[in-house]
Amino acid sequence: MSFRGPRLLHALAPCPTGWDFDPKDMVEIGRLAVRTGIFPLKEHVDGRILHTRVPRPRVPVEEYLQRQGRFAHLFAPTRNQPLIDAIQASIDEYWRTAA
Repeated sequence: MSFRGPRLLHALAPCPTGWDFDPKDMVEIGRLAVRTGIFPLKEHVDGRILHTRVPRPRVPVEEYLQRQGRFAHLFAPTRNQPLIDAIQASIDEYWRTAA
């Protein structure tokens, strides 16, 4: 309440229909997004980015990707390991420089 001016809240909202997963897994999908580091929890305060939660240890991003039908093309008909590795490397690089 002490902040003056505009504010922006960016929230992850897992979508069972669009992301193709069982609705009972909605909370777990959201948690995996944070635990894998694919969706960082952060704030912008006084011109600085502060991570409110740094996932340690991080879960491999594959656990997040495999649970959703929207990423099925990474695993079938053949596994696209180079792309999965590239996604993981991108997340690893973000946290290497952010934390």
